Amino acid sequence: MKVNVLLIGLNKTFISSLERADTDYQVFLLEEEKLFKNNPYHNKILKEVRYGDYQQSEGFMEQAIRWHKEVGFDVVVPGSDYAVRGAYKFAEKIGLLTPGERAVKACTNKYELRKECKNLGIPHPNFSKVKNIHDVETFFKGSKIVVKPANRRASVGVIGIETIEDIESAWKECIEADENVFIADRDFNWEYIVEDYIDGYEVSIETIVAEGKSIFHNITYKETTKGKYFVEIGHTVPAPISEEDSNMLIAAKEQLLSGLEVKAGLFHSEWKMSSEGPKLIECAARTPGDYIPVLIEQAYGFNINDAFLKVLQQKMVPPPPTRNQYITAIRYFNPKPGRLIKIEGLEIFDILPQITNYEINLKVGQNIHQMTNSWSRLGYYSIKCKTLNELNQIINQVEEHVKFIVE
Repeated sequence: MKVNVLLIGLNKTFISSLERADTDYQVFLLEEEKLFKNNPYHNKILKEVRYGDYQQSEGFMEQAIRWHKEVGFDVVVPGSDYAVRGAYKFAEKIGLLTPGERAVKACTNKYELRKECKNLGIPHPNFSKVKNIHDVETFFKGSKIVVKPANRRASVGVIGIETIEDIESAWKECIEADENVFIADRDFNWEYIVEDYIDGYEVSIETIVAEGKSIFHNITYKETTKGKYFVEIGHTVPAPISEEDSNMLIAAKEQLLSGLEVKAGLFHSEWKMSSEGPKLIECAARTPGDYIPVLIEQAYGFNINDAFLKVLQQKMVPPPPTRNQYITAIRYFNPKPGRLIKIEGLEIFDILPQITNYEINLKVGQNIHQMTNSWSRLGYYSIKCKTLNELNQIINQVEEHVKFIVE
């Protein structure tokens, strides 16, 4: 029996993961017209695409209601951050399960999340809502801070500030940040916060919740660019961290989910492990990006997106594995800025059996700019190994062989 999935906002990795599930899914995609025409996509389980406004809009609702009467959706999920509120509001409207209103509100606005953390006792950076340069200057006390949009995604507009002289340019860059072809052509309401920069290593925690209880946790180790920007350039699954740190992180995540009264769903949260313990940076009520679901599937043999849909349908999820069989990773290329002359050493990707995939979105003659957010990344390679030592050896081999020659 086919399961009809309404996906609001295209997520190619999500759709392809459902192809590998035991369940017979067919996907119906609702997307902003401009976005889909700029980035068309076809897949054998993608049955139909219709257009509707969902990014800070409920313009899609009437279209979705008519579509539901024709098809009968079994589950509704967001494919991206900007679809979360609309997708779950529509799901609730047609009587389907959602993570819960409180959780959705907190997981779609960093300021709302910070307020919840404060009330729930979840460790988090010192923060303030800001509307102008003066607000940022008032918050700055001499140590590094971060200014960011409260309701954007993909590190867009997230800027580090180290001195008082940095504030004017950082604020201008933050409020003028653009997503170009990845966002609809209409006015949006952006909000902003500023917070203390937290030292320490960074992880994300991917959690499946069924009937109000967590049934699966994975911790992913993150690597980001340094300095002014915080672009994610690497993920390792599972995170090679101590058992003590893992237990603290999962306990903090459980406290967050319980406090937000989560009913069901998939929650991707990002944390800094500081000298004082875990501190929450952000949390999303959707499938994670950056191919993390693929890394989890390869490491554990567990299709986290299939489990995501099952818990929203209140179906039984087979007991998830408690231990990984492999260690997996993705690394994004981070070449120096300049005009690309050539790329050397690409043959290594065809020689090493541990390389599961790679992609380079660069052409000779193209100008390479500094990465400022996730949309500006230029390609990646992914790896699957038996041990952490083997994984590190493969990464070192790739870094030694693959060279981006620029002038």
